[in-house]
Amino acid sequence: MKRLWKSVLGMVMSLSLLIGIVGAGFSASAESALKVGVGKGDITGPVTSISTGYNSLGDLMNGLLMRLNARAFTVAKDDKKVVYVSAELVHMTESIKPGVLEELKKRGLTDYTEENTMISATHCHSSTSNTSWYGLYDLVNGVPGYDEDNYKIIVKGIADAIEAADKDLAPGSVTLSFGETDIHSYNRSLDAKKWNVNYDASQYKSDLEAVEKTVDKEMSALFFAHDKGGDIGMIAFFPSHGTSNSIDNTLVASDHKGYAAYAVEQKMGRGYVAAFPQNESGDVSPNKPQDADYHLAFRRPADVDPTLDVLENEIVPGQEEADWAMKLKAGGPGITTIKLSPTVAYNYTTVDFSNIPVDKKYIGKWHMPYDDLDHARTSEPCIGAGIIAGDEEGAPVDNAKEGAVRHDFKLDANGNVVRTKVDFNEIHLSGLEKLFDPLWPTAMKILQSDKWDEEQMEKVVCLAVGHTGLMQPVTPLQIIQIGEVAIASCPFELNTEQGRRTKEVLTQTLAKAGVQKVILSTHTNAYSQYVTTREEYAAQHYEGATCLFGPWSGAALTQELDKLAQDLVAGKQTAKGPALRTDKTKLAIPTYISLEKPGVDSGNPGVKVEDVRQTPYHNGERVTATFQAANSRHIPILREQGRKDLVPDNYTYMAVQKQEGGKWVTIRTDADPYTFIQWNGNGVTKQKNATVGWLLRDVEPGTYRLIYNVVAKKASDSYKAFSVASSAFQVA
Repeated sequence: MKRLWKSVLGMVMSLSLLIGIVGAGFSASAESALKVGVGKGDITGPVTSISTGYNSLGDLMNGLLMRLNARAFTVAKDDKKVVYVSAELVHMTESIKPGVLEELKKRGLTDYTEENTMISATHCHSSTSNTSWYGLYDLVNGVPGYDEDNYKIIVKGIADAIEAADKDLAPGSVTLSFGETDIHSYNRSLDAKKWNVNYDASQYKSDLEAVEKTVDKEMSALFFAHDKGGDIGMIAFFPSHGTSNSIDNTLVASDHKGYAAYAVEQKMGRGYVAAFPQNESGDVSPNKPQDADYHLAFRRPADVDPTLDVLENEIVPGQEEADWAMKLKAGGPGITTIKLSPTVAYNYTTVDFSNIPVDKKYIGKWHMPYDDLDHARTSEPCIGAGIIAGDEEGAPVDNAKEGAVRHDFKLDANGNVVRTKVDFNEIHLSGLEKLFDPLWPTAMKILQSDKWDEEQMEKVVCLAVGHTGLMQPVTPLQIIQIGEVAIASCPFELNTEQGRRTKEVLTQTLAKAGVQKVILSTHTNAYSQYVTTREEYAAQHYEGATCLFGPWSGAALTQELDKLAQDLVAGKQTAKGPALRTDKTKLAIPTYISLEKPGVDSGNPGVKVEDVRQTPYHNGERVTATFQAANSRHIPILREQGRKDLVPDNYTYMAVQKQEGGKWVTIRTDADPYTFIQWNGNGVTKQKNATVGWLLRDVEPGTYRLIYNVVAKKASDSYKAFSVASSAFQVA
């Protein structure tokens, strides 16, 4: 009996030990199979004498409203790692990702490659531009040419964000939440939307109602948390063009997407990182249509509410997105929440988009009655005349109209396609041709604008850009999977309906890999203008005119992304297509320039020109002080050179200080949405004065002053850094 008892006791002890071992192993794995990390980097380059985010020839930025940032989110599982970056830029030009990867390699971060690194732009039209290695994107802005100073700062800042996220990697989790919002957003291209075969006008009481209800109102957010330490960051996708600041704005700013990120980060604190990238926002505006006529220029918040300052245009829609992101985080009725399982996968390829045969199964019923579906393929990239008309974001012009310029197609009684071609000698662009008369018809013939008529169908081609080297025909496509969510990326601006169609196909395919939610990340890894549905393309509004690769672009995109998805499901790496350009020395632009480096500053930088007033200020007013200026372009140049003695990591162009207990304490900087600094001067490189300003909103009574942080060039390679202050002023 004793022997039996000893045997039983031994078995119990062994079993207990085994349970302990298994339990210990389970506990370790339960800590989290995923590792997650977040990071942030400043990408504020030159803020003067550089093109705006709107394609307005001659318009230049001359100041700063809110700094630009890149935010990175890294997820790792065993030997697999992915990183998603959201950068506050108008375009993620094809030049940026190769530069970032090269910079990461120099820092020893070789885990990040073309395949597992996804870098997107918020399409912020208040950001700077001129960073493409293809000439067209550097030619049509305020200053023609490529800006090396801007490019280097952007590359360094994105690499900083990724490096910070990599260092932050620790066991943690990712949670997906999504739901329908009531964010104010509007369809700026309803007339084109109506061409879709599935458009049902009976769903709406009026066109004005349709303008608001024919865009996607869903927000999808990924929330990142460390097992030890809790919440660390979020990525919230919502479609809304980065155009809340007006076309006349000349202050570099992060627009409403950047403000939303700022608002969430301020609310969460503790180094929290929040990003608000774009999905299918090609025809979506944050601005309000005019009640009398939705074709007229849409109105910014300050146009609608006269109590608002124009500086607050980005704050109103940005706060809406920030509030909804926090609602998704909290969960509740109407919100779906999924804690993602520890799966990490990715797939990547490049595609020459200029000659893709399209399988009819990706066309389905989405076509025009006269289309030849057996020979559907994409085309050489071409820009249409309809682009000149602008859009409803504040850029429509009087001498051209959207949709007014196109080749007409009809079926005759026998079912044959009858095409009415545009005669370039009689082309009517609502008066535009008079601007170029008598050169317009001749120019069209020299440019062989009718050479691509068969492929471009309804479009009247102004310029075929692919064979010229002015714009890239090769596009990167990518999918990242984290558990039940997949982020599929493309370099295009997608209209709402085309995004819906593409996601529908990808969702079916990726369901085999356990994916429950597909999110599109647009403006990603490169930039190649718009992609619309086949029917919207036929309407040739602004978005269709800038759908470069022809009427089958949408179907081709769905097809190529689906191939990528099928390979991901099969665990297979898709073969890479043609190489992307990775060297600016091949820049195809006759006007390739780099701005003259700023010389020695004249005058007396820092000397007050106009001080604050001495009577008290009240909330709602602007406080300003003006100083003789040093050239602001010294800052990005010195920053890129690593001159931290002059431009430390925490450098700001300006600050607001409050008097507290006999000391001056900095309470705001140029990262704040209510502060600004603006230069004026003559020419590209000389700036005479700098005005430092602060819009007072909800400011406590007290004594304050404004600070201008100066870095002046005294000789060829001699600089002086110092700060000057306005007189003290009172806020009542």
